[in-house]
Amino acid sequence: MKFRAVMIDTAPMREFSNIVTTISKLSKECVLRLSDSKLYFIVSEDNSGPTPPVLWCEIPQDVFFSEYQMIGIDDEHRDIYLGVVSANLARSLTTLKSAKCLKIKLTKKQCPCLTLDIDMPSSTSTQTRQVTHDIPVVVVPRKLWSEFQEPRIPQPDITIELPALKQLRTTIDRMRAMSSEVIIRASAEGRLTLQIKTNMAKVSTRFRDLRVEAFEGPIDHSDSETESQANEDMSKVCYCRVDVKKFSIFLSSEQISHNRTICSIVHKKLVILCLQTEENVKLQFFITGIVY
Repeated sequence: MKFRAVMIDTAPMREFSNIVTTISKLSKECVLRLSDSKLYFIVSEDNSGPTPPVLWCEIPQDVFFSEYQMIGIDDEHRDIYLGVVSANLARSLTTLKSAKCLKIKLTKKQCPCLTLDIDMPSSTSTQTRQVTHDIPVVVVPRKLWSEFQEPRIPQPDITIELPALKQLRTTIDRMRAMSSEVIIRASAEGRLTLQIKTNMAKVSTRFRDLRVEAFEGPIDHSDSETESQANEDMSKVCYCRVDVKKFSIFLSSEQISHNRTICSIVHKKLVILCLQTEENVKLQFFITGIVY
């Protein structure tokens, strides 16, 4: 197996660093899948497979890298799967905001490593200085590759565009101080409601006039625990109760420059959060619903 890639543009280097930093906040460990056309960052629940991934991030290599070369195991199995401590990778990329060039390659030292060679400007001369990081990785055996495939999800009942992530994060962080769970509710009329309940209070925040991309209703609310609003058709409303901490962690991805984020809900079962950028980066986060 061989892998070598070069990045020379400032904007892609900064964006790549932000993506990896966000992933490091979501999970201590991840799997980096390298293919001919894309890089994938994959996080499974506690990395204990064979559970479906909770995070799936796709990065098109031709947008970020000026050079990109890889050779897999053989012609039939062309990809490379590497287990990596995401925090180590994120720390190594913190200098990219001022770097002139990043070279990444797969090396064999005391153990398999991702070696990062970063060319930095010198403050005392016109010459550059090179910083090298060797990040240990674990080569994922081929028999385990099936555990790191894109999740197959049921058809969402509704898909709605989210408001600004910074605004959402401020709201959720306040709710998080009061409750460990939040109910995310979306309506076909473009309303998104975040609600928490405690023994002392019930708090709701509503966002209106959001774009609804798809609705597969009507929704059966024969056993619903949510309260209907005035003049609201509950057959056009679906919800899911999720871990508020996990939702808050996804919202930290606001530092990635994005052009849209959407929320898909499988009624009472699953929330799929998806962030997309102009460079065709797609970061998906899957939060399983809490059912009592």
